[in-house]
Amino acid sequence: MIKSELKTYTNLKDLGSFLKKNRRLQNIKLEQVSKLLLIKKEILSKFENGEINIEKKSYLKGFLNSYIKFLKLENLCEYKISQTKKVSNLKKSNLQLESSGLKKNKYSSIIILLSLIAVSLIYLLWNKKTYLNLYFIGTHLN
Repeated sequence: MIKSELKTYTNLKDLGSFLKKNRRLQNIKLEQVSKLLLIKKEILSKFENGEINIEKKSYLKGFLNSYIKFLKLENLCEYKISQTKKVSNLKKSNLQLESSGLKKNKYSSIIILLSLIAVSLIYLLWNKKTYLNLYFIGTHLN
């Protein structure tokens, strides 16, 4: 281990080189990490080289946290993302999520409306036949 105090990284390249250095100090091969964490070797390699833009891919944050815990470095380092980048990425993704959700709601509303109309028509037709049958039965009895 390099230091005993918590260091906060805002640059993925610096964090990657820190992870790579500590992995090598522990004599752990990248293939071993890949097999145990079920993360592709290419992704781990890109983490170590700082080549992945982690702000845009939230699942990669989980991979990175797993990697840090695997190396037992959670008390030595952490990764922080600036707040402005988070907000702008959320705005873009929310617009896309809302538009795809509206299509599903539109079709389900039409199906519900058509179902209600069909049930209403069936009820009215059944009710008319029942009324006529009772009327004819009553007139034939007298």
